Amino acid sequence: MRALIFRVWEGLWRFLVQVLRVTPPDRFKRLFTPILTPLVRCAVPRRRIVAVMDAAFGDSYTPAAKRGLARGVQQRIVENALDCLVQMGYPERLRGVLDIQGQENLDAALAKGRGVIALSFHLGNFVLLSAAMAAAGCPVHTLIRFLDDERLNNLMLHHSRSFFTELMPSLPRREAVKKILGTLRDNGAVMMLADNLKRGELETTLFGQPVRTARGFVSLALRTGAAVLPVYLVRGRSGGLQLVIEPEMEMVRTGEMGADLAANTDRIMRLLEELVRRYPDQWYWLTVKLAGQVQSPPPEDVA
Repeated sequence: MRALIFRVWEGLWRFLVQVLRVTPPDRFKRLFTPILTPLVRCAVPRRRIVAVMDAAFGDSYTPAAKRGLARGVQQRIVENALDCLVQMGYPERLRGVLDIQGQENLDAALAKGRGVIALSFHLGNFVLLSAAMAAAGCPVHTLIRFLDDERLNNLMLHHSRSFFTELMPSLPRREAVKKILGTLRDNGAVMMLADNLKRGELETTLFGQPVRTARGFVSLALRTGAAVLPVYLVRGRSGGLQLVIEPEMEMVRTGEMGADLAANTDRIMRLLEELVRRYPDQWYWLTVKLAGQVQSPPPEDVA
């Protein structure tokens, strides 16, 4: 069954790319928005998003507001997926529509000559983020967990050229660390997502509830001295894409590795909380499971 699902995804991917070759971007989006919308609503049910929002926000949002935000999350997924598909057919198009904020922060980090860790989250169009960073003059190497399917992996590697990135498999871990260190030594940039919060080596909190996260990105920053830049690609009120490059996040360094890992991880989680509150309809709520999450929401919240 798993192999069949992979073949379906591969076939759909190849079909959409073929359509892109003969369809202008705006027409492509108009054509496929009504097709992708119900598929996303089935794959990412609103009730699952609302359940995590309940655990995160409590009563600070009304139930109706949470359902509205969850509907917005579903719509953003559709928009982001279409933007990524368009990127495969028209790789240079993004440069003409992208608004970049914080270019000076990127320039200052690169000027230090110790490499850049582009720290991001499943926020906005995180898949297209590598192309946006390239437009800002800083192509990134993207750390990614490859699928258990060689044909889909090869397809990803082929189309990664349209996103101006080099994909770096996260496993085996020793090989991944070796490649990351080499990139940073050459004053390159590595992009990592810091919000896979369902399991990991470090215990921290998000919205006051315990979660577990990986220690790798903080450990690398402490050991290499690379600049840590929070970056994200979000959709503005007018519908355009905005690359935000925050000022460098200075790492807490006391000399005690355990304490430094905990302190810096906690600061990253506080940043994530701030961004989620700022863009509640642009974070992919399914990357975390909070302790207070409702397991069986009412059936009327499904759509």
